[in-house]
Amino acid sequence: MSTNKNELIRGLKYELAAFPLLILGPILITIGFKAIKQQQNYLWLIAGALIAVSSIIIGFIGIRIILNAFFNDK
Repeated sequence: MSTNKNELIRGLKYELAAFPLLILGPILITIGFKAIKQQQNYLWLIAGALIAVSSIIIGFIGIRIILNAFFNDK
């Protein structure tokens, strides 16, 4: 039982792609709530919510790939 290094690297790339989105999503949501109070503009809030959801999805895909690299018997 050995680790598939190519799959591990691929999973880590997914996690590294999800990390900036994980930080950017809540920032844009906060900006969006302030924009609603001032200008009735929902663009920032929608963009922040989409980025936050996509970061969660990409993160779970990366975790699944990493776990398959460790525990998959071929």
